Amino acid sequence: MSLKKISLVLALALAMALFAVLDLGRYLSLDYLQQSHTAFAEQALGHGVKLVVVTGGAKGAWGWNARTQAHVGRVAVDVVDTVGAGDTFQAAMLAWLAQHDLLSPEGLESLACESLYELLLYCANAAAITCSRRGADMPRLHELT
Repeated sequence: MSLKKISLVLALALAMALFAVLDLGRYLSLDYLQQSHTAFAEQALGHGVKLVVVTGGAKGAWGWNARTQAHVGRVAVDVVDTVGAGDTFQAAMLAWLAQHDLLSPEGLESLACESLYELLLYCANAAAITCSRRGADMPRLHELT
């Protein structure tokens, strides 16, 4: 297997791990889990997860790694349709991490509070753009820079 294919497989495996963490927080009610966001994150980090992100729609998004935690509030937007907002958030997260050469376990662990906040804000802005449109119409890169 070539180095390019190995890198792609690693990136896809990492992406699936991130999606699993996001989906767990998004699709399972935290009330059902009977845990706070923080307790959920601590438990996931304790099991070796390198980055935990929980999205809360209008309440914003929270992120944790072993070093720090961050929260971004709601991004002001006239909501037209929420279809695709979570997918957009996840895609934006992977894109931002790749652009900053942090799409690795070491990269995820190295995120400092300011960088984690910047990541969450980038993703929240991307999701807000999607919510401002009808259907799952994700933003283009030039709309996020």
